[in-house]
Amino acid sequence: MRPSRARPEERRPRGNPASDRARVSLALRGLRHRSTSAAELAAQVGLAPKRVLQVIDELARRGFVVEAHPHLGLRLVGAAAELDAEELACNLGTMRVGRRVRCVDQTTSTNDLAWEAAAGGPKEADGLAVLAEYQSAGRGRRGNRWLAPPGSSILCSVVVWVKRSPNQGAMLTRAAAVAAAEAVEGQASLAAGIRWPNDIVVEDRKVGGILVEARPVAGEMGPVVIGIGLNCTQDTEAFPAAIRSSAASLATFGTDVDRTLLARALLARMDEALARTADRPGEEEIHRRAAARCRTLGRRITLREGETTYEGDVVDLDFDYGLVLRLLEGGIRRFPAMTTQIVAQ
Repeated sequence: MRPSRARPEERRPRGNPASDRARVSLALRGLRHRSTSAAELAAQVGLAPKRVLQVIDELARRGFVVEAHPHLGLRLVGAAAELDAEELACNLGTMRVGRRVRCVDQTTSTNDLAWEAAAGGPKEADGLAVLAEYQSAGRGRRGNRWLAPPGSSILCSVVVWVKRSPNQGAMLTRAAAVAAAEAVEGQASLAAGIRWPNDIVVEDRKVGGILVEARPVAGEMGPVVIGIGLNCTQDTEAFPAAIRSSAASLATFGTDVDRTLLARALLARMDEALARTADRPGEEEIHRRAAARCRTLGRRITLREGETTYEGDVVDLDFDYGLVLRLLEGGIRRFPAMTTQIVAQ
């Protein structure tokens, strides 16, 4: 049964973010189908065993399937498929990102909803994470469309207020890419890399992407929306034929990832990575982590800056997140992320 809605497309969290329901459901998800006793589960979540069993009955009405064995104990067989704001926010432990979480069934783009929220100012919107099951007009870099069947992906946008700088977009893209790659690796046990500047890749196939949007505002500080998409459960046929050989989901690699746990890991990693961008030493650390995952380093690529196309070998990733190429015609040249597009690699 679906939770009640405050308006047609939205599912609002009910009760305290650390509710009994959220704590028990997250504990069961964390067991990853292993069995536990009611007493052990109760001790883990700080509830009486009787209350745990009551909560499991409540979860069953939401689509959870928990198997009870007289000797082996409790085992999660199936969890509710939809992302739930209460679960995502429960004891998340972040300082900024995810302090407010909103989940909707459908929207044009989570970035659109994030911008609507940003109009309320930083007190209400800074750190807000908006997630959707489906986007009818999801956006990618350079006007590309982001397409994903309902319930198949992490579609998330985070609002943050930052100090304006010329290299702001590149810095935030780098931090978000590091966070997304680390979240995928931690939850899916897959070696996740970054294809410069904003693609998350596994075995050289794109499983996710980043889109950072800023708008002109008066003053030194202003809102930025960081959009993140991660393909989770799609099969190969879900992707358009033109990109089928280069795109993938985490399921493509045999991983049965829990979207709720992945989304929580993403928010936590985002919180940590964005906090690092507050000073130069932190930015340098994020740069090192991005460079270590950059799958574009060492490759021969063709890219376009303005109306001119260049070809060369990628020899470095500079601190401002620009590619450094040794051009085929000779010489070394730097290409900024915000004005450059890779056309072949």
